[in-house]
Amino acid sequence: MTLFGLVRHGQTDYNLQNLFQGSSDIPLNDTGIAQAHAAFDQLPAVDWDVVITSPLQRAEQTGRLIAEDHAIPFGGTDPRLVEIDWGAAEGQPVEEMEARYPGRSFPGREDHQAVADRGYDALEDLEARFPGQKVLLVAHGTLIRFLLSGVIERPLPSIPNATLSLIELEGTTWRVRMIAGQEVDHTVEVPSRSQNPRFVVDKAQLAPEALTAGSSVHAASGHGSSAGADATAPIPGGNA
Repeated sequence: MTLFGLVRHGQTDYNLQNLFQGSSDIPLNDTGIAQAHAAFDQLPAVDWDVVITSPLQRAEQTGRLIAEDHAIPFGGTDPRLVEIDWGAAEGQPVEEMEARYPGRSFPGREDHQAVADRGYDALEDLEARFPGQKVLLVAHGTLIRFLLSGVIERPLPSIPNATLSLIELEGTTWRVRMIAGQEVDHTVEVPSRSQNPRFVVDKAQLAPEALTAGSSVHAASGHGSSAGADATAPIPGGNA
């Protein structure tokens, strides 16, 4: 079994200004640097074997800071971990573009299922490369949200900056153990690795789930096939 830690990069000025960021290569701001240093302060210690990141600088910066702070080897970057390309919305205000293009149907936007599929491909290949190890992946909010949503089979709100989620992968069994710092337990076994897509990400999940009062991630715990887990309330999260 390989344990994957999924960390969203620290804050950037685009995050602060609520602009669509996507594949744009934006660096961390001072808050983001501080978030990277503090990312594991309130979490149980894990002996991570390697850190691998998206090649976008905000993710690589976050990953290198974590690696240096915790003496974890840096294993390079993987282009399959980059954020969704939002097309014409990149660099534009979220509220304005969502009003102009309902359903985030922005011209030139990358297909949502293709984003999830390349993420699942990356995890499966990294499991083969690092069998039985603990692999920390620093990536992006929408990509991470798609990966988790697909396995637990329900929408999620935005994944906050510099938070940790956990996925265990062994063969065709996927187990989500944590979402944005909150413990969960949801296991799904797919028929085979040739199944494509491994998990379906609905187009409605392009936008984060709206937060609701009293929402909790713990209701996501459970076991199921790749089609039929409980629908539950969203977890607390950050901005889009």
